[in-house]
Amino acid sequence: MVPEIGLLLLIIATTLSIVLSSITIYGIKINSKYVLSYTKPITVLMCITLIASISSLAYSFLTNDFSVAYVANNSNTQLATLYKVAAVWGSHEGSMLFWVVAIAIWSGVIICRAPETDQHFHHKVIAVTALLILGFCLFLLFTSSPFARMLPDIPIEGKDLNPILQDIGLIIHPPLLFLGYVGLTICFAGAVAALLSGGLTQQYARYLQPWAILAWVFLTGGNAFGSWWAYNELGWGGWWFWDPVENASFIPWLVSTALLHSLIMTAKRGILGSCSIFMAILAFSLCLLGSFLVRSGVVQSVHAFASDPTRGLSILMLLVVFSGAALTLFAQRTPLKAAPLTFTLRSKESLILLGNMLLVIAAISILLGTCYPLIFEVITGYTISVGAPYFNSIFVPIAGLIFLLMGFAPLQAWQQGSKINASIVLAIVCFVMALLATYICADSFNAWLLLGLFSALWIICATGLAIVHKIAAKPCADNASTHSVRFYAMCIAHIGVAVSILGATMVSNFETEELLRMGPGQGKTMGQYSFIFEETQAVDAKSYTAIQAQIMVVDEQDNFVTYLYPQRQTFKTNAMEMSAAGIQSGFFGDLYVSMGQQLTDNPGLNNNEYLIRISYKPLVNWIWYGAMLMMFGGLIIVICTQVKRVKSRSIAPQQQEPCNEFAS
Repeated sequence: MVPEIGLLLLIIATTLSIVLSSITIYGIKINSKYVLSYTKPITVLMCITLIASISSLAYSFLTNDFSVAYVANNSNTQLATLYKVAAVWGSHEGSMLFWVVAIAIWSGVIICRAPETDQHFHHKVIAVTALLILGFCLFLLFTSSPFARMLPDIPIEGKDLNPILQDIGLIIHPPLLFLGYVGLTICFAGAVAALLSGGLTQQYARYLQPWAILAWVFLTGGNAFGSWWAYNELGWGGWWFWDPVENASFIPWLVSTALLHSLIMTAKRGILGSCSIFMAILAFSLCLLGSFLVRSGVVQSVHAFASDPTRGLSILMLLVVFSGAALTLFAQRTPLKAAPLTFTLRSKESLILLGNMLLVIAAISILLGTCYPLIFEVITGYTISVGAPYFNSIFVPIAGLIFLLMGFAPLQAWQQGSKINASIVLAIVCFVMALLATYICADSFNAWLLLGLFSALWIICATGLAIVHKIAAKPCADNASTHSVRFYAMCIAHIGVAVSILGATMVSNFETEELLRMGPGQGKTMGQYSFIFEETQAVDAKSYTAIQAQIMVVDEQDNFVTYLYPQRQTFKTNAMEMSAAGIQSGFFGDLYVSMGQQLTDNPGLNNNEYLIRISYKPLVNWIWYGAMLMMFGGLIIVICTQVKRVKSRSIAPQQQEPCNEFAS
């Protein structure tokens, strides 16, 4: 009965989205406050029904209702309760429902916090989000219902959640990504509302800024935590594989980075409003395109949600309808003649604009590498693969240019810029130091190592110099303290980028690894550590059995360091085997041991040997430390923006100067 209630609530939410969009559009058209007064209660009611709908799905998981196909395919009576809850968004149908629920919740926040001034803009945002919710709800009802029954053939036991997903990563990684997608959905709705309102004013840009930053923060966390999850769970020892599904979430992150910087210029200087709108449309479109790649089955990946061409085609139709309509409106409302720019080539605006162009180029390059094999196969019938060498050779140089601009931009002033002699001298000093470090640390010249060390050192030093300049400057406005906090938060985020660069550079160039056969009583020395395989142990967990190796690690003086416990797991429900790595994490590096298959190629000899991969990964955790710094800096900016908004409510639209490109 509960699944039927959940389905009914989803149908009611679909109906409410139709009513909400119709009433809002009609109320705006006739300029009726009475009609628009219904927007808030309908939005809240739609939000409540969707929350209740996904709650009924969670109840079905918790009660092991295997008559529901989605539950039967993704759960089991042996599955831990926490993973049963996480399984709600662990596959295609539930993840899409989670996306819709999150959009509805954020829509409720928007309408409840809408200021008294310029209500029409916020109502237009709600109208667009209601239409988006309608599209996603119809997609769920007709192609991907999470409440579909398996009557009358109800299985006694479920198929279980994919063993790869039975990790803390499932609890954190997908929600972060989808919240990032929701943030970009709100930015998309705001961009369309701005087009319908005559242009992206500074006020509208300030309103969209926190949503863009929140989307960026969540996408940063989603990508970083997904990387950490792969590093810990899969047992391969890598942290980024340029997998098509990884690319599908990384590409929107690049564009969202460009979006938030573009909104900064629009909000502060009232320029490049059309660029901000286009970035918002592009970022949301790439979210839908990524969902299509993940769910259509056109790419093969361990991360893929589904492989149903019908679902993929439906998402592609949503992409065409929503993005096509937005781009058509953008083409109609954007002036053919751009307003003259009022800043010089060496100003902060020029550097941010150039950085945004490079971010979009990087995103397009990754998108091309991801989609080209698909296009090639459709045209020729042959399959090819595009791997890490392509992505590294294309992305890393572009990223190096972006990092160079990241150092210069905070040191420059708005409009006219400032003298860059000191900045150039600092860049040269950083390059020389990085060059010396490269020759000292590497056996031969390594261009990639030089680029990584220079980028990290340059961003840190340039950011430090910008902080010195900020401290030396005198406040010139009443809200200088708020601006100072935002500035220091930006510095934290930039330093986080440098920390991640340094971690990625060091682990990529100085990781040591050996693949060998080991059994009880055998040892191996690698660098300053010795690894001694003491014994194997049988492990019987709730959902799997495992053979666990106990490996003692000692240093060069035979001092005990730690024990590592890699496992070879076999899941009880489907006999799927996985390797769980044994990891000793440290601030300066990780000891990493993974356990492969048991070796039986010599029947007369020791059959208790296993394929063992031993690695030392210097500074690998700095990749994720840097991501946490980036997220922390972004959250501080959002909090400061909201505090400022509470203190001084939105300025009336008649007091705002429209963006130059949309000036009437």
